[in-house]
Amino acid sequence: MPSARAQNSIVANQSYENREGRQLRSQESISREMPLPHRPVGSSLNWGPNNLEDVTFLRLPEVKAITGLSKSSLYVLIRENRFPSPVRLGSRAVAWVRSEVKQWAADRVNASRSGL
Repeated sequence: MPSARAQNSIVANQSYENREGRQLRSQESISREMPLPHRPVGSSLNWGPNNLEDVTFLRLPEVKAITGLSKSSLYVLIRENRFPSPVRLGSRAVAWVRSEVKQWAADRVNASRSGL
């Protein structure tokens, strides 16, 4: 059963001196609780509440490694609606949903094995 809060880690920089008196920096992980986003009931999203908890994003290098395709080939397939579209993460960042890429790869294997 999902909890009402999620753990989120942030990294804080700390500085300290080593034995020789040189100033060094380290990173310390700090955990804090953050509320999970709530989705309104009856939303038009295709994802169910259980699927949202399992979403993992892949960035372009990972998608290229999984598919064996180049960036330009991927975007041609996306334009032709033959490959899952990326999800916008920020103003200049996109990623693909891991389960959609894996399903596309499985479909390609099945199509290849069936002679299509």
